[in-house]
Amino acid sequence: MKRKISVILSLLFLFILFWSQWNWKHLSSFPSIISSFYSKEYCSCYFVMQLSEEQCHDFARQWVPISEFKLDKENMSVTVKGLGRTNTAKFHSKEYGCTLVTE
Repeated sequence: MKRKISVILSLLFLFILFWSQWNWKHLSSFPSIISSFYSKEYCSCYFVMQLSEEQCHDFARQWVPISEFKLDKENMSVTVKGLGRTNTAKFHSKEYGCTLVTE
């Protein structure tokens, strides 16, 4: 019985290993999604829809928490760090809204 369980767990581990290697491009993109989504959604909420800071935090909140947040009202930008990645969204106009800044 123990041997069957160990064989099944080993096969499952190998399957997960090969699957993650096969899909590595998509898996490695995931950490950037958290901070880019939060910064862009917060920027749009705050500068385009002109809601309060608390409402915009509720609007942009996700299941994965962020570690740093910076609202720059002078430059009309939002910088967010989550899962080790930092992204910035900048407000352009009411017509174009906010876009992610690439550095």
